[in-house]
Amino acid sequence: MSSRIIYRIASTLLMFAILLVFIAPIQVTASPIFYAFPFTSHDDINDVVDIEYVPNHGVWLLDGEGTVNFYDGVHYHPLSDFISPPEGRISRFAMFDNSLWFIVNRKLFRFDVAANEFEEIPLGEGESATDVNVFQRTLWVSTSSYLYQFIEGTKAPTNLTRLPLKRLFTSEENLIGLGASALINIATEQHLYAVEQKLVAAVHYGDRELWVGFDSGLIRVVDGNEVSRHLDGMTISAITQNNEGIWVGTDQGLYHGNVRERGEPSFSLVESNTDDQFSLLGQKISDIDMGRVGEMWVSTDTGLNYHPPSSKDVRRFALPQHFPDWGDTELSSMVSLHDKHYVSSKNKVIVLDDNLSPLDSTKLGFAIEGMVTLSDTLWVASASGLVVLEPHTLQVSMDNVPERLKGVAFDNIVADSHSLWLVEEQQVFRFWPDSQTVINFGADWSAQKNAQLNAVLDLDEKGSWLGASDGLHFYFDGRFQHKLSRESVGSVLSVSLGKNDELWLLTTKGVYQYPIDGASEAKKVFGSELGVDEACLALSKDFAFAITTKGIERFNLISGQRHHVEAGQRSSLTTHNRELCAVVNESLLVAGDYGVFLLTSDKLKALFDAPLRTSVVGSVSVNGKPWRLGAITLDQVSIPSKSSVMIDIGKMPFRQDEGVIYRLEGGNAENWHETKDQHLQFSALESGAYTLMIRERSQGGEKIERPLITLDVASPWYQRLGAVLLAIITLALFVIWYYRRKTALVKSHNLQLRHTVHQKVIEIDRRESLIINANSDGADKTTTSSVFYFHVLHDGHFAQYSQQVGAKEQAGIEFVENKGPQYLEQTQWQKDVLDAISTHFHDPDFSLAVLAKAFFTSERSLQRRFKAEFGYTFKEALISTRLANAQRMLYQGDKIANVAIACGFNEPSYFTKSFKAKYGYTPSQFRERYERREI
Repeated sequence: MSSRIIYRIASTLLMFAILLVFIAPIQVTASPIFYAFPFTSHDDINDVVDIEYVPNHGVWLLDGEGTVNFYDGVHYHPLSDFISPPEGRISRFAMFDNSLWFIVNRKLFRFDVAANEFEEIPLGEGESATDVNVFQRTLWVSTSSYLYQFIEGTKAPTNLTRLPLKRLFTSEENLIGLGASALINIATEQHLYAVEQKLVAAVHYGDRELWVGFDSGLIRVVDGNEVSRHLDGMTISAITQNNEGIWVGTDQGLYHGNVRERGEPSFSLVESNTDDQFSLLGQKISDIDMGRVGEMWVSTDTGLNYHPPSSKDVRRFALPQHFPDWGDTELSSMVSLHDKHYVSSKNKVIVLDDNLSPLDSTKLGFAIEGMVTLSDTLWVASASGLVVLEPHTLQVSMDNVPERLKGVAFDNIVADSHSLWLVEEQQVFRFWPDSQTVINFGADWSAQKNAQLNAVLDLDEKGSWLGASDGLHFYFDGRFQHKLSRESVGSVLSVSLGKNDELWLLTTKGVYQYPIDGASEAKKVFGSELGVDEACLALSKDFAFAITTKGIERFNLISGQRHHVEAGQRSSLTTHNRELCAVVNESLLVAGDYGVFLLTSDKLKALFDAPLRTSVVGSVSVNGKPWRLGAITLDQVSIPSKSSVMIDIGKMPFRQDEGVIYRLEGGNAENWHETKDQHLQFSALESGAYTLMIRERSQGGEKIERPLITLDVASPWYQRLGAVLLAIITLALFVIWYYRRKTALVKSHNLQLRHTVHQKVIEIDRRESLIINANSDGADKTTTSSVFYFHVLHDGHFAQYSQQVGAKEQAGIEFVENKGPQYLEQTQWQKDVLDAISTHFHDPDFSLAVLAKAFFTSERSLQRRFKAEFGYTFKEALISTRLANAQRMLYQGDKIANVAIACGFNEPSYFTKSFKAKYGYTPSQFRERYERREI
């Protein structure tokens, strides 16, 4: 016993000796918020010199080697994998009208992202492109002689101005050009500043104030006059401005200057710390690109950095920047007292004001296990016992600390409205400072061995609720009751009182509600999902906030509605790193190894009302070959059967290391799957339509499902053959029907034309007959009639036959009578045959078969008799008759095409060929000779 007393006395004296040593206050400053995306490999991505941000889709990167990569928030994709760009290095580029415009070897090229094709854009003979930039939804291209302007939807310039420029700079409502010796406002053609031979790398112009960056510093120009210099000796790479101030990128880091109405801005370095999850990554700044709503992307020598516009009013104090050994420490406590916030870790304490600006800091001679406030005093639990810390001076005091609590190695301290609860391993002490009363409950407060007390909620005469590693306990009138077991709700980390007198429990299994009267079971409000841990719970008047490893969950205490805000990449927020939170004056105060954040009620409302950023398609590959990259309007992919498709899912601006939950609808693939690298692959897809569905959290906190892309897999050729044959048959039937109808119409037209012409021929024959009868001087009518019948056969063999018949008939009637009935029958048959030919020669369907049918005989018999009677075939007789009538019509001046149709020829070419074979010249030649009276 005596040895133990001596040990405690010695420990107490040692503690007092250590408390006499204090270290000077630490110099600390606040820092803006950045999300860092490190480059995966410097072998693939060299030093970035230019970036182009496409809102909610990705960032295009141009490196020092002249190669281009696309970053979708998760993966880096080389442009050269998708197209074969022209030889040479890309010197400048810009994203415009869903196309990437870039300059190679002084020539302008356009890469159509949706079509995955690129082409050269001609700029005129001998013109050399120098720069390209986008300003007010227009693409501007400067060359060695002209300034070109491109409008959306066009590939050719719509406006030319003779103005040779080296570079183009855009800022706010101004487009600035760098000429041979001056900076020029393109809109007004006003010379803003003479640069002489200086190397201008960055320009920003707005409200009569011009900022110009050189390789030796930054100058400020007002109304054309240089008024100040800043950042001397630094190489300026980029300058931009938003509602937070001026941002300047240099080879020594990123600088931020506060904009003042009068006087010069004061530039401060934005510190970089690889251990800080919300700090700038890298030192050498290469480019800054501002988004449409004020978001900012900064490229450095080691990665990309995103600065969200919503962070403007978020107060932040970056702890890691002020503790070199922060990676080996853990936040131990955070308390608020009189509009000040006290944060501790190990033996360090920092005091922050209500804007999280540092006020004071100190180091103690012992490690802080926990710190609480009670009666306007800071109480600290340590391995050396209970210690009082004066809030204003941070001086250590042992006043009001009972001897019984000195030198006890406390593991934790919890405060209720009147007392302190102190934990030493399994033992629990309760201490009332006002009455200096101490009660040691020992280890019997819980039936569970090795149980640890984590939180206490004191409800005065209604008792106290204790959250412990073995569940939830209730203390009243000196007795402990075990209300909820660890098996049912998990270890209880904190206990809070809700709006309707219900308990809110933060446990290792999630967030629960539990009625204080125990009338019902505990109800889970936020469930611990796979890879998501609730680290802290805080209640305001209307809301419950749960800080998780994926963001902030908000529960409306009145309506019961849930909302969610993502926190981006926070890989450090694992279960062994402690996070603390509290609601102070309706503002949410959150602290962790990444720093301290203060979110006002207005900022919280803006964050939860903002739309949730959703997943996008970064790239698509088909059968192992890159197919599309960074397309803004990409909703359908048509691929052949049995193809394999690889899809990279991106999400801007936050990198989602937790993967993606997806399902491919169509075919037999209907199950949900999850991938950690957000790289999806589908092999040997059967023909059909597929839809890639994504399951992600909505703004309300619930899971939603939405389509991301459609895959149209074509059927194989053997399945398409039936459809092709059906289409061919249908087309053939249509063609047959069409040509039959057309032929019928042509025949009808030709029939009408032949009828008209035939009537004309009959009229011609009638007139010629009248002339012959008038000149016969009383000749025998039978002879005249015979001559009329055979008049059309005056040429060739038929003319000779006609002459023979006429001579015989002219010998007198005795000649006929002497021949007898047989001769008469023969002559009548010949006359009938010739009559039939003379009557039907114009009909293209008139043939030997038709004539044989009319004479009630066979074709063969008719052909033999015809040959025997006339000495030629029926076909020769028909063609001779047609040609003879055609000759007569040509005499009358009819069109050759009409003559051919009227005389029974379906094809004018066959008519011309037959006519020339008969007479030795074509119908047109015949007409020309007739008109010249050569015939």
